Amino acid sequence: MSTFSKPYDSFRYYHPPRPEVKTTPAQIPMYERMGFGGQPKLNGSCAVLFTNGVSTKFMNRHNDAFIRTLIDNSDLAKLHKGAGWMALAGEFLNKSKRGGDKRTFDGKFVIFDILIYNGQYLIGSTFEERLDILDGLYTLTPHDGYIDKINDYTYRVKTFMNNLKGVYDDLVKIDIYEGLVMKKLRGTLEDGLRPKNNTGWQVKVRKPTKNYTC
Repeated sequence: MSTFSKPYDSFRYYHPPRPEVKTTPAQIPMYERMGFGGQPKLNGSCAVLFTNGVSTKFMNRHNDAFIRTLIDNSDLAKLHKGAGWMALAGEFLNKSKRGGDKRTFDGKFVIFDILIYNGQYLIGSTFEERLDILDGLYTLTPHDGYIDKINDYTYRVKTFMNNLKGVYDDLVKIDIYEGLVMKKLRGTLEDGLRPKNNTGWQVKVRKPTKNYTC
């Protein structure tokens, strides 16, 4: 792995990678040609799970701990893999949105990236390299075509490499998905000391609603 990681041996908060740049559905094929993959954007709260298998910190993007999660900390700790600390970035679903079966899909943590592994903060690693790490960590069960199940409270988003416009057109029909996040596969992880440090290799496209437009 072409990474310039740094040791992470005690808890310290780092901001998760989040897209700031917005685009329109018509521009999705252009980003695909530029080497971007696509991940479903879920309608929840951006979250980071820090754990060493014993101590667990489940934090939102504002560096505050989630108070009511419907997930026990001991269960979150079971997601720990490797040696030392790890950190998983994802979306915590807490907005009473419905899945494809029309049932409320709350109290779930849906992973989209790994930031720390084996006690190393993976600064300098590419998004594609971190996907390879995640691929080796958990046994997945297909859920709805856009996320896979790890256990009753944890899921992982799928990453699509082609036909991203078709993926977007289909997934936005489901309530829990608010659009697509496109990520440059060769984009590298920066130190998350500031919220916007990892915005350069991501772009989002949302479905139109009363609350926001693309």
